[in-house]
Amino acid sequence: MLNVLRTNIKSFGYPLAIGLALVFVLIVFTEFGSLEGTRMNPDAATVGGDSITFAEFERSYRNAESRYREIYGDAFNADLADQLQLPVQALEALINDRLLIMEAERMGLTVSDEELQDEILAVPGLTDGAGNFIGARQYQDLLRANRLSVDDFEADLRTSLLVRKLQAALTEVAHVSDAEVELRAREAAERAAIRYFQVPASRFAAEAEPSSDEAAAWYEEHREDFRLPERRRVGYLLVSTNTVRAELEVTDDEVQAYYEDNSAQFEIPEQVRASHILLLENSERDAEQARGLLNRLRGRIEAGEDFAELAREYSDDEATKEAGGDLGYFGRGAMTPAFEEAAFGAAGGDLVGPVENQLGPRTGHHLIQVHERREGGRQTLEEVSNLIRVQLLATRAEEEAKSRIDSLRERLADETFAGEEGARELAAAESLVYASTEPFGEDDPVAGIGRNFNFSSAAFDLETGAWSEPVRIAAGWALLSVLEVLPPRDSEFAEVEVDVREVVRRQKETELLAAALTETRERVEGGLGMDDAAEEFDAVIEESGGFGLRQPIGALGALPELSRAAFALSAGQFGGPVDTPFGAVLFEVTERESFDPLLFDSEATRNELLAERNLTMLQSLLQRLRDEVGVHYTQDFIENFGLGEAETAGT
Repeated sequence: MLNVLRTNIKSFGYPLAIGLALVFVLIVFTEFGSLEGTRMNPDAATVGGDSITFAEFERSYRNAESRYREIYGDAFNADLADQLQLPVQALEALINDRLLIMEAERMGLTVSDEELQDEILAVPGLTDGAGNFIGARQYQDLLRANRLSVDDFEADLRTSLLVRKLQAALTEVAHVSDAEVELRAREAAERAAIRYFQVPASRFAAEAEPSSDEAAAWYEEHREDFRLPERRRVGYLLVSTNTVRAELEVTDDEVQAYYEDNSAQFEIPEQVRASHILLLENSERDAEQARGLLNRLRGRIEAGEDFAELAREYSDDEATKEAGGDLGYFGRGAMTPAFEEAAFGAAGGDLVGPVENQLGPRTGHHLIQVHERREGGRQTLEEVSNLIRVQLLATRAEEEAKSRIDSLRERLADETFAGEEGARELAAAESLVYASTEPFGEDDPVAGIGRNFNFSSAAFDLETGAWSEPVRIAAGWALLSVLEVLPPRDSEFAEVEVDVREVVRRQKETELLAAALTETRERVEGGLGMDDAAEEFDAVIEESGGFGLRQPIGALGALPELSRAAFALSAGQFGGPVDTPFGAVLFEVTERESFDPLLFDSEATRNELLAERNLTMLQSLLQRLRDEVGVHYTQDFIENFGLGEAETAGT
């Protein structure tokens, strides 16, 4: 490409007039040196038969880090990078590009040298004020200063162009109808607000309790709903971590070595325990009035009144007022600077304030009572030796138990299950535990095990007589063998009576509640006040605030049926009952804004929908390509970045 530029660019000698920051966002380098020193595999991931190297990943990581540093400024730090899962983001960006390039090439899309040249010249800083190329040497020096080679930089640009071409091709096939545009505009414009009260179905629990005859009759009409699925009875050999732990010892020297090698783990930050009374400025209280009231409260406390009682009465901090304003222990950085300075500048027992504090968009004033201070510093070996010993024993017991179960699995690899008696003899000879389960379904909790997805999956993947791979359960590591497979069958009423009774009871509760609230709504429409209606059910009237058709309804959350019911009414009308997860709601529409087809911007709405549709198509394409070619993180990448199963799921 440099040759192409030499042929076509009219000026090369112009001096570098613009700093590196204008070429592209300056890369903020993360230290990868230790990674290079321990890595045996040069690849971070594989996409089909292609590899993504750690060098490519490093470049992508730096670019991602730089973008986030631009967004967050000084707030960007290592903790935020961890929360954002930046290594995964950087690698996923490369994987997606690789998949899209494969698809673009399959479609016959290409990037010409001329298109690449135009893309290079569009990068700020690679041309002078007159639009001329800065020159080959400056170009190379500039890239080198950012740890990029010409080949890498141009390969990245070519990839970006090819991906954009593919996205443009997807855009061409996307379509949004006029009806969809109007529906989206209507959803955005339509607004409502309601007053409501909610009644739990359990209010009718006593009346809804079914008789044995009712439950039996229901069961006969719905036998298929209570059909028992396939169940299995399993025997398992267990290496108990508690048993293994009892066999192990940790010496005093090992405890001391761990203490010295992990000193940061035992550093305790300086902490303060304090309570506060918060007064916020509002339309009825300015700064002077807030400070005046806090000074009067301070005088009452100094005269002997209880701080906690006054906090319950006066504080605007809803999260702590019921606890008397108690904030518990906190370290530096947990509170706003003004609050922290006041609290950490006081001694135990001091009363501090009023202290002015900016709480987001609002200004607050605090009266602070400091109860106790904990000085920071490292805990002594004597203080933490027992904790270290327990921790080391637990780690070693886990490792030893896993090692023993792995060895046992190797011995049993070519053996079939020799019956429960043989398993018990093996357990006795190897100091293991042998146990068997009652029959259970794949989604059922297992007696003695609980709900354990790995245990159930292993049990239902096994052939009768075979041994499973090691499975971690709460008690240790287990090897499973299926003792019996019970095929699906119709249940007997006695087996499922408890479940049947619960179903019938819930249905009757719902019916009784619906009947009671329907009768109440009719009375409200006839003149009964909503507040009086709520009082009859010992319920409280709530205000939803404004919401759109597809938006949550105040504290009730997302309830599509209630939204539809509210938007079908006008202000002043009553609706319900509408079922909710906690019972049913009766409501009054207090505000209603309707859609005006003459006032909406159809083009902007269409573009918004097209963008969403394009994103959905792109995500669907990427998922299909992942499934077709296969995408895998290498073990080196997983280990080097401390990723677990959740982070690597789907790869």
